[in-house]
Amino acid sequence: MVTSPSGRHLMFTLPSGRLRPIWSFLLSAAFSAVAFLACDFVAGALFGNHVLRFEAAFRLLLSISLFGLYLWLLTVADQVEERRIALLGFPLARGWIRQFALGALLGFSLTLLGVLLSAVRADVTISVNVSSRAFARAAVALIVLVFGALAEELMFRGYPFQRLEDAIGPAGAIGVFSLLFGAVHLTNPGASALGLANTVLIGIVLAIAYLRTRALWLPWGIHFGWNTTLGLLLGLPVSGLRLFNVVVRSSAKGPQWLTGGSYGLEAGAPGVVVVVVGLIVVCTVHFKRIGQRLTFPQPEPEHLDSIAGIQN
Repeated sequence: MVTSPSGRHLMFTLPSGRLRPIWSFLLSAAFSAVAFLACDFVAGALFGNHVLRFEAAFRLLLSISLFGLYLWLLTVADQVEERRIALLGFPLARGWIRQFALGALLGFSLTLLGVLLSAVRADVTISVNVSSRAFARAAVALIVLVFGALAEELMFRGYPFQRLEDAIGPAGAIGVFSLLFGAVHLTNPGASALGLANTVLIGIVLAIAYLRTRALWLPWGIHFGWNTTLGLLLGLPVSGLRLFNVVVRSSAKGPQWLTGGSYGLEAGAPGVVVVVVGLIVVCTVHFKRIGQRLTFPQPEPEHLDSIAGIQN
């Protein structure tokens, strides 16, 4: 469709010339997929024979790529010239460090609670590897955890989520992205129906944490705290992955509904309990709103007739 001589706006743009939110979402989703594949290729070429180094390079590159792409989209598609980093979800307003720390503490507490609930009836064995090599690998694993959580928050609660929210509302955006968040974990070792349900619920918790604060600091902190406690500190599987069990490695033997099997806590009944607790916390506890939503101007009265004509 082209602009008519009368000045009618394109169907995919707002009267201001900004790309409509649904098209911004679709474009960002396509760019995210391309960035994922490109970063996977580059990291594989550099460290294909070293799994931990590959993951560190991949997740770092993906975080940087997504951050740059979304900033570019804010500039070009949304015509934003100021406070782009803040609008992307990273306002450096007073309290941002506290929100990340609170999120990490919440992730740590929920994970620890879930493991304790599992340990009541499960047979838990723990082995510890104390060596300079193990601690060096732990440092690399920490990089993976930091940037892995960041990349997923950018992709699932960042710019694409924000534009879809503008297009279909917060409830719809939460539903779509929480289902996507669960779906991408289906290829992990030991994935199950309960694991999928729990991961979808975790996605809802993280989305609400973003909406309550309009910043990614809190959900990033929760995500990082959960994965780090589960994988690095307690030595248990993180969504089926044993990548982070470099110093501590634990195993829980018992009924799969209790332990989650090879997928871990997130596929067991205790995981359901703690995720519901987390959902109650993010919905009821007062978290300071330190960010703001990018608002799109409504059509001016003189444009309404022309827009209606195009739609008809």
